[in-house]
Amino acid sequence: MPFAFLGGFLIFLFMIKKEKSLKNAFFFSLITGISFSLFSFYWIVFAITHYGDVNIFVGIILFVIFSITFSLFQFVPFGLFFFKFKSYPVLLPFVWVILEILREFFPFTGFPWNLMGYTLSYINQIAQITSVGGIYSLSFLALCTAVSVYLFLERKNIISTFYVIGMMIIFLILYVWGDHRIKNWEKKGVPKNIAVIQGNIKEDIKQSPKERIMILQTYLDLIKEASKHNVDLIILPESALPVYPLYQEPDVYRDYLFDQLKKIKKPVLSGFDNVYYKDHKLILHNSIFIIDKNGNILDHYSKIKLVPFGEYVPFPFGAFKPLFPYLQGYDFMPGRDKKVLEFNQFKIVPLICYEVIFPVFVADFSKHGNIIVNVTNDAWFGKTVAPFQHFEMARVRAIENGKYLVRAANTGISAVINPVGEIDYSLGLFEKGIILDTVYLNDSLTFWNRYYHIILILFLLLFIFSVFWIRKLLDKI
Repeated sequence: MPFAFLGGFLIFLFMIKKEKSLKNAFFFSLITGISFSLFSFYWIVFAITHYGDVNIFVGIILFVIFSITFSLFQFVPFGLFFFKFKSYPVLLPFVWVILEILREFFPFTGFPWNLMGYTLSYINQIAQITSVGGIYSLSFLALCTAVSVYLFLERKNIISTFYVIGMMIIFLILYVWGDHRIKNWEKKGVPKNIAVIQGNIKEDIKQSPKERIMILQTYLDLIKEASKHNVDLIILPESALPVYPLYQEPDVYRDYLFDQLKKIKKPVLSGFDNVYYKDHKLILHNSIFIIDKNGNILDHYSKIKLVPFGEYVPFPFGAFKPLFPYLQGYDFMPGRDKKVLEFNQFKIVPLICYEVIFPVFVADFSKHGNIIVNVTNDAWFGKTVAPFQHFEMARVRAIENGKYLVRAANTGISAVINPVGEIDYSLGLFEKGIILDTVYLNDSLTFWNRYYHIILILFLLLFIFSVFWIRKLLDKI
């Protein structure tokens, strides 16, 4: 909902502005963050209760703990900064965005889900600025807009009026520039025909060992159908095929799969649960494998950004495993390297599931590739808002990095997204089908892609400079 953030931030800022008690400011900030979490992350309850075998009341308690933690990380520091420095509200966009940047790395493997910039990214013309400053530039724009309106309503002076007008002009310029960028984008690079397969396998079926042959046959039938067309690569979702390619023990299902792939004679990129023994120790990765037309494994990439409490239990929370059935069993191990998968002119940047939500991680990874492929299994989310949130974050990565992004999702949303964020083709939630499209491989880099580290450093330095050197200017606003 573009510009919905205005109402929320105005209420929040005026509430903190009138407050004289630090304790109350802390409480209001905490409640605001919990409220944001309630609307943005309610799907967590569905995922852990419906598929995690967790009692609904326990699920709600865990969600409340998550919401409090999230609020303490993002909203409380923001609110307390404003409480302490009420005379300097123009610093607030810096504070908010710095907190969002920290969420790229903390806690655990990070959780930059639903950054404020995504409230504006749906306006694709405005979203083009992410090719210069990443999603964080959109978050900064959103906060500057909220602060400008707050200052105009609170002070009603000439400078605050110019601030609001200035933000309107900036939006207009960005819209015109973004519209020009979209309309003048051209398909350049090496053309390749791809097929994206969406099997639409329900999660409870996916987890059942009895359904292995049914799942295999479903995907093989779709692969055979896609192979009738002139395709250079067939792409399947995360953990699509229920076999372990590198497992040392005999497996009739694996043998059947690879025998069929040899007959189909088309290269396949697919997600697998990658289980094998190393030095007599069981290893478990979430991986993407590329298989050539002769059924030979060429290479694979293992997921680096694992989901805390979903794919592994962070220290020291392992002690709680006996209390929650879905936490029991083996933890996935993270991959070590950002490995680009190269094949027949493809230089694939493989992103598994929520790895695609990390702006800096993806920017660094995609420097060495010519196409981004995001495989995911969003069946865990059910019919909630989460698959749409996840998809929008993936779409913005295409704009940031100036490359085609191909998304293969088990139950949707699968899509082919061009480098300016337009959706060429897509399959909706809980649809079974195949996308056939032509993508263009390109090695070009956006400004964000090239200089993201410098941008982040300069942003921090600008904030420090603003705090220490321009207070007199801020006092006049």
